[in-house]
Amino acid sequence: MGLDWNPIGKSQAGHEEEFEKLFNLLGDNPVAGSLLGKFRQLFHRFDRDEATKRWFEIQISPFVTVQAPQVGIDPRADEWAKARYRENPPEDKTEVQFLEELKGYYVVALAPQCDGIPYYSNGSAGYVELYSFRAEFITNDCKDIVGKELLEKCYHSCLAPGLASLGTELRACANNFASKHDVSHVESVRELDAPEGSPESKAHILFAAAKWCEYWSSRGHGLEAYF
Repeated sequence: MGLDWNPIGKSQAGHEEEFEKLFNLLGDNPVAGSLLGKFRQLFHRFDRDEATKRWFEIQISPFVTVQAPQVGIDPRADEWAKARYRENPPEDKTEVQFLEELKGYYVVALAPQCDGIPYYSNGSAGYVELYSFRAEFITNDCKDIVGKELLEKCYHSCLAPGLASLGTELRACANNFASKHDVSHVESVRELDAPEGSPESKAHILFAAAKWCEYWSSRGHGLEAYF
């Protein structure tokens, strides 16, 4: 499957401390993976389902941040859902029933274009959203550029400050590599037409990754490393 980055929700105002505590309790962060973290978990029993439920209750979804319209609320999303129904109508559902079942569904494909909805994504495959970044491009095409230490960071989930730091490091790599190979112009291009493995292609991947990290972290969202 490879590595994908998903933005995680951000804390609602006034719940920042609780949100971070729940993230540390539920996530795969370095503290939780340390010997001290494992020792604490042995003596701190908790209901994971309840903790997960509460974590989602106090967060703002990435869907909201990218302004994805919702079926049953936004006419554009309703038209999108109707088109899906007409393309392949289920035998056991009317269009009205189909729309009712999809009520509240966020349609990222209709959200405004932004760096948080990247060119490099496996969203079309269906197992992640369109706002997910296909970080496997970094591990396959750019691992010699980013180096072992930064590559390892790409596999760790983190909150917004950690994602901002990751973005800073990726941008530095992108700038250095692009300057060295005289391909800095690709930073301003969203869809690049260049041979796979070329300097243009590698720089484009790194710039896109940095922009994705910057977009989400600057809006308070962290990262789920999904692999």
